[in-house]
Amino acid sequence: METYDDAAFERFCSALVNAGFSPVRNTGQAMWTGPIRESLKPLTDATRMQVWFPQGWPLRYAHVTVDRLKTEHAAHGTICLWADDDPAQVEGRDPDTLWARLDQWAETAQRGFRLEDRALDAYLQFGGSNTYQAELPFGDLIRAGSNGYRAALTATKQGKRALMLKPADASPDEDGDQGLLKGAFYLRRDIGVPPRNLDDIRAALTKRQRDDLERGLSERAPSALAEPSGGYDFVVLAWPRHDREHDAVVVGFEGQGDTLKTSAMSASPNDATARKRRAGPDVQLLANKTVLLAGAGSVGGHVAVALAASGVAHIRLHDDDYLKTGNLVRHVSNQYLVGYRKTLAVSMTVDDHAPWTDVDPNGGLPHDPAGLTAQVEGVDLVIDCTGLFSLSAALADVCRRTGTPLITGAIFHQGAIARVQRQSEGDTLIAARPTDPNYYNLPPQDPAEPNAGFLELGCTAPINNAPPTAILATAADIAHAAIDYLTGRRERPDERILVFRAMDAPFDRTGTLDQPRPGGGA
Repeated sequence: METYDDAAFERFCSALVNAGFSPVRNTGQAMWTGPIRESLKPLTDATRMQVWFPQGWPLRYAHVTVDRLKTEHAAHGTICLWADDDPAQVEGRDPDTLWARLDQWAETAQRGFRLEDRALDAYLQFGGSNTYQAELPFGDLIRAGSNGYRAALTATKQGKRALMLKPADASPDEDGDQGLLKGAFYLRRDIGVPPRNLDDIRAALTKRQRDDLERGLSERAPSALAEPSGGYDFVVLAWPRHDREHDAVVVGFEGQGDTLKTSAMSASPNDATARKRRAGPDVQLLANKTVLLAGAGSVGGHVAVALAASGVAHIRLHDDDYLKTGNLVRHVSNQYLVGYRKTLAVSMTVDDHAPWTDVDPNGGLPHDPAGLTAQVEGVDLVIDCTGLFSLSAALADVCRRTGTPLITGAIFHQGAIARVQRQSEGDTLIAARPTDPNYYNLPPQDPAEPNAGFLELGCTAPINNAPPTAILATAADIAHAAIDYLTGRRERPDERILVFRAMDAPFDRTGTLDQPRPGGGA
């Protein structure tokens, strides 16, 4: 047993011996068995319990397992005392603290956990489990019906352990229904204690749902778990738990008739609403925003995905270049999109991350004032990630003329410095900043400086050699500046310089330089 505190481990083991515990043979003192704690006796007919030390003790607390323990917050008898990310669990290195926490848990379990204390993890209460992960459009299914609702489902295997569930009337697989698993979704009102076996599921269903389940099971031929049987290969039972949230148990079947075996699997919602909940607190503020994004390269691609995943509803994407394998070192897109226009590649990547965002892929922007003016009309914000001086300057001028907010970001000196500029109401015009003493002027690019890019077969210009870390940091800052503006917070200054690699003063320290400079001048 390897620990992060050997002295505390020895003291803990001594306390276990004094409490009547003994180490389990061949576990290196990692597992101990002893008399059950008095506070746990009302919850089980077991007379003994196990204490075992996971790798990483005491940064991970000693776990307690009790056979035939039937209560929430206990997965197959192992009691949940602290969340995995709770730093307070380190206090469990003291056995008295662990016992006190266990007694408190037992008292709460007898009294009944509050709804807000209940995790949505009913599958852990089921009598048996398997290693599959079920993904399903949970929110869509809940909204589709009410108590007693039933929906036919199909599932396909993805990777080694994922089952992708969807309504049976969804678009069919290209290969038809060969290889599809079949099942059903059942929605009930609050059923109280989560089901622990198939009989509990039967008892929770309406008569029509129960008849449907029996029909699906009767049509099964003998098959292994997650293999087509001709009948039901799985079922999903869902019910409300807390604060309008629903819990579910997804149960897979193997065998048939008297040899039928059941096991629950963990489930994860994959509908757009559930995914959008992970997008952060600005989703509603960004839901009606339209952004024109110029440049779908290494920086622009990451900006597009970040904005879409944050909740931006519409992105008009402009770039005339095509994705090459060499781009993938820093680009947001994947190998299978090589050969497509970068705007299309980014739009497909955005759809994987944020299906609620509509991306309009276009060619490059024109440089003429009339053409640019027509393109920026009707957008809430223009973002320039082209890194092209001529287009950046043209956009700054057209946005000035039309009163369109603009954010432009670019990397300099092969990734040593990045600059993110905002031009909106109340900001200094970008064209006026080179002569304004309140703003830093970047050092001029020197083609003779080390690491100054390189020529590549088929290219007529040097390739920017900024490292991926500089690309990601710059894209993140541009996206942050855009969200800061679109949400109306305006907490950022109108210009920020990011120093990734120290250069001459005033850029001799890594970090950020906000502008305008306090006091102005040199």
